[in-house]
Amino acid sequence: MSKTQEAATTWIDKQAESPLPIWALSGLSLAMLPLAVKKSPGIPSMFQTMAFSAIFAGAGYVTHVGDSENGAGIATAWCLSWAFLNAKTSLVSMKPLPIALFTGVALNTVIYGKKTLKVNGYI
Repeated sequence: MSKTQEAATTWIDKQAESPLPIWALSGLSLAMLPLAVKKSPGIPSMFQTMAFSAIFAGAGYVTHVGDSENGAGIATAWCLSWAFLNAKTSLVSMKPLPIALFTGVALNTVIYGKKTLKVNGYI
């Protein structure tokens, strides 16, 4: 494994121990609330926007209080749920904000998903 790959893996592992990535996603999702109220293309509904923001914040809280394994599992599960419900409409809209939100969800899925797979013995 090259040093570049090791550094990337190390960075991802460090991020999975922190609540900051999922809290940032929670804030980004909540920032989309005015667009959700206007029913902008590619943005989840108002209910989904509020619910996912709260769930992402809760996953960050679980990680913050020291249970990074369960926090990573919650974050992974709900990021995958968001992607299942909203990825297609976000990408098809070809608008920058829905694509940015999708990118944030994908990044958090990679960060916390890797930890979840390690904890469960798949990696």
